[in-house]
Amino acid sequence: MKGLVKTKRGAGNIELREVEEPRPGRNEVLIEVKAAGICGTDLHIKQDHSFYTPPVVLGHEYSGVVIETGSDVSEVQVGDRVVSPATAYCGQCYQCKTGHMNRCTAKNKRILGVSLANGGFAKFLTAPEYIIHQVPEDVPMDEAALAEPTACVVHGVVEMSPITVGDVVVIQGPGPMGLLSVQVAKAMGAGKVVVTGMSSDQWRMDIAMKTGADLTIDIQKDSDPVQTVKDETDGLGADVVIEASGAGPARRQALDFVKVAGHVALLGVQGKPTELNLDLMIEKELTMTGTWGTLPSSWATTLRLMGSGKLNLEPLITHRLSLDEWEKGFELMEQQRAIKVLFTRFE
Repeated sequence: MKGLVKTKRGAGNIELREVEEPRPGRNEVLIEVKAAGICGTDLHIKQDHSFYTPPVVLGHEYSGVVIETGSDVSEVQVGDRVVSPATAYCGQCYQCKTGHMNRCTAKNKRILGVSLANGGFAKFLTAPEYIIHQVPEDVPMDEAALAEPTACVVHGVVEMSPITVGDVVVIQGPGPMGLLSVQVAKAMGAGKVVVTGMSSDQWRMDIAMKTGADLTIDIQKDSDPVQTVKDETDGLGADVVIEASGAGPARRQALDFVKVAGHVALLGVQGKPTELNLDLMIEKELTMTGTWGTLPSSWATTLRLMGSGKLNLEPLITHRLSLDEWEKGFELMEQQRAIKVLFTRFE
């Protein structure tokens, strides 16, 4: 079968090549991939800016159908429509035993599409049964491939942020994580969702409005976006700010957008230090959370949300390509001309 492989360390070094079809171990399932999305992590691996262990077939945002099960698999069945997180956590380290499986410290842990486990940019992959989740019956497989980034948002927004009914939520950055945050915040009962972005993001902000945002702010055209937020909140500021861009200036502005005793949730990764005036945390009595990846509970909530019809993920899928077109897909993402690119054909 064909697989998109990061062949060795260094920038580039990605090839579409023939790879051996996997076989499931005793506790594993063999999955035929139906859709797989390009994530920012894949771009970082391509650029040699992220952790990975080559050679490895890339891709960890996927959906598929189980076509074979190992001898000790007890719950998952052939024909099941499934998704999974990337990390097969060990369950034995301190972080796992204290409920932080997303920060598992086992040196030999397998991470699909990243380290010691081939991912979804191929026709087939294997995964251990214990990380598998069932896709709700009415959820299309293309949309199911967005379960992984949605679960990341659910962890950061549902599980770690204090959004309550009627809250005003400002979301900075209308990329995939920001646009997913719009719908998740609305599902939590946010009364008003405001999305901020740059002039070049206008088409993304249009999607935000179509999927639940109440207002968008172009921070390059608005002479005082902080005042605009205050005008929308009776002079108070946002109850919760979700920083989804990873940009240093946005992180600094988050502390201005948020009200006294409000909350800032950091979802975006900058990849380098950010200079912040943390005195504002004290003066405004703020709380701030940062989150990484997902927990099993994040997936349970995500898939219930998807199955309930509360999330409309189709508008976020801007391109569907064959795996042969991988260079086009990566280019679209790198040039920010796509929200989510899916590979849906693997022959």
